[in-house]
Amino acid sequence: MPEPGASPYPRRLDRVTLRLMRVADAEVHAAYRSDPEVARHQLWEVPYPVEKAVESFRDQEELDDLVVGGWTTLAIEVDGQVVGDVVCRVDETGGVAEIGYTLARAHQGRGYAWEAASALVEDLVERIGVGRVLGELDPVNVPSQRVLEHVGLVFESFTLRSFLWRGVWSDNMGYAATAEQWRAWHDRPRTPFEDVRLVELDATTQASYAALGTHHSQLRFVPPPLEVYAAAQFGDRLLLRGIEADGQPAGLVLLGTGDESWTVEALLVDRMLQRRGAGRAALDLVTDLARTSGAGSLRAPRHEGPGSPTRFLQACGFVDDAEHLTRRLSG
Repeated sequence: MPEPGASPYPRRLDRVTLRLMRVADAEVHAAYRSDPEVARHQLWEVPYPVEKAVESFRDQEELDDLVVGGWTTLAIEVDGQVVGDVVCRVDETGGVAEIGYTLARAHQGRGYAWEAASALVEDLVERIGVGRVLGELDPVNVPSQRVLEHVGLVFESFTLRSFLWRGVWSDNMGYAATAEQWRAWHDRPRTPFEDVRLVELDATTQASYAALGTHHSQLRFVPPPLEVYAAAQFGDRLLLRGIEADGQPAGLVLLGTGDESWTVEALLVDRMLQRRGAGRAALDLVTDLARTSGAGSLRAPRHEGPGSPTRFLQACGFVDDAEHLTRRLSG
């Protein structure tokens, strides 16, 4: 529970400042929440009344810390300008918290929501002492999925037609993490791997590789391990290899082995081990295999949308080629 005089707010982070919102913030708050694009996946009517913001902030006008048993709205400031908010509700027990976030359209896509939400979750777990943090969202809101994933929450549920909103029965998606899960994410190693290898799978290793998993939002681009296994078992001219990084299972790569061109059918790196160079190193090793086989190019499917691997593949030397991205293996 928050202790009197122990509030960290206002809290200055790398690029943003978090502070409790006040009645004086009501107009700017209502303005960005009244933007139809901002409100498209949110649970409020448009336009958002200034009076509603005033009423909400009046209740926290004299507070300087998060509320246990209710909602708290924190302003996200950049260079003294309010660009959005991050909210939380700590239940009456102090053990479970729900979070949410909203950014003005002009300030979306810059990582501000991730930075603010990450700091809030850290505060909820480490100072307030909650044992579980959750977030709910519209399943079509992929950017919001990615924020929750990068904060350290994990996909838990997808419920069909679970609430009536704006005259339509809508689906709902839930992410959550226990305090232990969040700490494992927060404290995971971040340094690049030193030794990445492609390994054959056998009876002693296949279960470890099958247990790997990407972020849920990435399943739009790469199937889960068991589907990769099934494809390798029943597909034609497919080669499956495990990606071993510093001695531990890190991912899977499924290759189509044509005579003139190989194809990266699936490249999966476990969510806890991403951004440490395993995927890039695996592609270099695959390139060597394909070149040795006599293939002249290595192809990968071209995907679009938030979180698409296209930019990563381009950074690894792949170039646009109609429906594919292609890496030439010879002059």
